[in-house]
Amino acid sequence: MAQASFAVSTIRVPKRREVDVVASAVFAWCAERRIGLRTQAGVSAASAAISLFESGYRTQDALFHALHGLSGNDLAHFG
Repeated sequence: MAQASFAVSTIRVPKRREVDVVASAVFAWCAERRIGLRTQAGVSAASAAISLFESGYRTQDALFHALHGLSGNDLAHFG
């Protein structure tokens, strides 16, 4: 009997420093706008920040400014 082969993808576990950079940027962005982290807007911002980080925005300042550049429609895409 032939065995099925399945593609196995690897999930990379983020390093503590990477989590801190993303979290700090999201906290600052939400605080500036008085948005709760657990609201839809806060969750969307976190999702956008992760995507931006993976795209090359590697510092808190870079992420914070990139989040500033997103419109409400852009953020809705992530939420």
